[in-house]
Amino acid sequence: MNNIEWESNDNTKDLSKTDAPTMRQLAAMQLVARMKEAADKCGAGFVGGFVDEHGNRFMMSNVEEDDIQHENIMKQLEQYQREIEGDAGGWK
Repeated sequence: MNNIEWESNDNTKDLSKTDAPTMRQLAAMQLVARMKEAADKCGAGFVGGFVDEHGNRFMMSNVEEDDIQHENIMKQLEQYQREIEGDAGGWK
């Protein structure tokens, strides 16, 4: 799994680094993992994940930093972060 890191990344909210995810979070994490596996099988690029109702997030990717699409993905994540920070205080 590649963990996408971006400037506003708050590691305390990263579910891949928690010791006690809930069953609901685990089920959502499993769904993202299955989507990544499907992309891997057909050779497609994949970036996917979710943000739960408490601002915790989980992401998986098979896109490497040297991939031509990496810069575009980072720009989209930064835009998403700005939008979230404008709504209800962001991840906090």
